[in-house]
Amino acid sequence: MFQVKYSSGLRWEVTIWASKNASLPIISANYLLDNKVKLTNKPWIVDVQVLEEIFEEAKSKSTDFFDLTMEKATKVRASILLIPYGLCRYKKVKFIGSGGCNIWKRPLDTFDDWLVQAGIKITNGDFKTYEIFTKPKKNIVMQEFSVTAIETLLTYLAFADNFDYDINIYQVAIEPHVRNLIKFLNNAGANITLNVDHSIVVKPSKIQIKNHEFTIIPDYIAAWTYFAIWAWADDSEITIKNVDVDDLSSMYSIANRIWIDFKIIDKHTIRVNSFNKKNYKAIKLETRIYPGFPTDLQSIFGTLLTQANWVSKIFETLFEWRFGYLSELENLWAKVEILNPHQAIVIWPVKLKWWYVTSTDLRWWWAMVLAWIMAKWTTNIMNENIILRWYDNIVENLQNIWVDIVHI
Repeated sequence: MFQVKYSSGLRWEVTIWASKNASLPIISANYLLDNKVKLTNKPWIVDVQVLEEIFEEAKSKSTDFFDLTMEKATKVRASILLIPYGLCRYKKVKFIGSGGCNIWKRPLDTFDDWLVQAGIKITNGDFKTYEIFTKPKKNIVMQEFSVTAIETLLTYLAFADNFDYDINIYQVAIEPHVRNLIKFLNNAGANITLNVDHSIVVKPSKIQIKNHEFTIIPDYIAAWTYFAIWAWADDSEITIKNVDVDDLSSMYSIANRIWIDFKIIDKHTIRVNSFNKKNYKAIKLETRIYPGFPTDLQSIFGTLLTQANWVSKIFETLFEWRFGYLSELENLWAKVEILNPHQAIVIWPVKLKWWYVTSTDLRWWWAMVLAWIMAKWTTNIMNENIILRWYDNIVENLQNIWVDIVHI
């Protein structure tokens, strides 16, 4: 259990670490290069450790097919990212399923759909079997803007050797971590072009590593998480370093509409304070595909809006029932209403009180951290292993920036 006390007057700076969402697909793609590219800033977090354990176990026992049927593969969603390795090296993969944060339904329909369009035969039995059957289609249309689906598709096509024509992919997610993977694959010799209309062209290529070192992008979601904390912790100011300010463009209009006081210092540094907190305004917050407002920040900014004047509206367009954190905020005396699986309202600023709260996904956990810092007295959270999947030494890191938190 974590215990957090009301924290104010926070002053410090934080350096943002490498993105987990970028690290996992790049680590998986690097296996197809036999780890010949050195990832200079690979994070050592639970999800990375579990992914590496799954890969080593699968590789040690695989013969006629790549075996991803171990129970550990169900613990993290990233196990999906190893399927391209199995297809390219073994031509056949058996897969038990994936896990991760509980944010309601996350079916594999989109993932399986691209596999079929890429020439993969899928058989359902005790385990799902993926097997190379024919050449990829020249035109592939994604069912939706799925980050994991496009990452696995691009990794497979970059290393596939069964086509000699251009492949056009439409309706693709273009988040910063997708673009970072494309940069990694092109560095390995792929020929992938991302267009501004959410389409991608993959040309036939041969693997030839250009640079044997690669830097994973900083976590822009983490940057905005810290932004939100310091915008709302009373009488506080922080400098956020090692960010790509261009990746944060959707946030600036949100912050300006709320009247948050922040300044872009340079291309990699932002400073934010809460000195204007009493004048914060309610807004309509709508999640969208990149470059729109990220769904991963919906719970964090939704919590932040409990302190804004008047009524804020939240429209979650990407996932249904991603409002579980609002029920926890009600336990802290927040005034919220969930209208339907995609819409909710947050009503007037309230003084949050202490209580026991929990979390079933990573972003929800951060929303609770923000609530604790604003709440009077002491707040306790269970199910703390959620946060350890992503952040190493989280208690020490928060204590270093003056948050009153302990792990009991």
